[in-house]
Amino acid sequence: MGYLVTIVIVVVVGSVLIAVKFVSHELRPATPRPRRMAQRRAARRVTAGDNCACGGTIGRSSKISKKFGELLGCTACQRLWTLDGRRLRRRRPAYVQAPGTAD
Repeated sequence: MGYLVTIVIVVVVGSVLIAVKFVSHELRPATPRPRRMAQRRAARRVTAGDNCACGGTIGRSSKISKKFGELLGCTACQRLWTLDGRRLRRRRPAYVQAPGTAD
């Protein structure tokens, strides 16, 4: 009788392990997920007509960059993007003081 109980326990545990492995295999995505940096990069790209973080709408602006050509701009803030959707970051030289600061 003890052998029968042992065999039943082993069969049940084996069946559970096989079922768990099968279910986890079936729930796995078919294509590998993109890396986290690639997801962040893709999320930053914009096109004309998208919404800006400030609530404005992104569209073609009248500004032209020497380096990037025509630019996209927000209707509500001063943010700029290239036509392929990359965000332009304006950097001030270190020697230029911000307005309103004391000497």
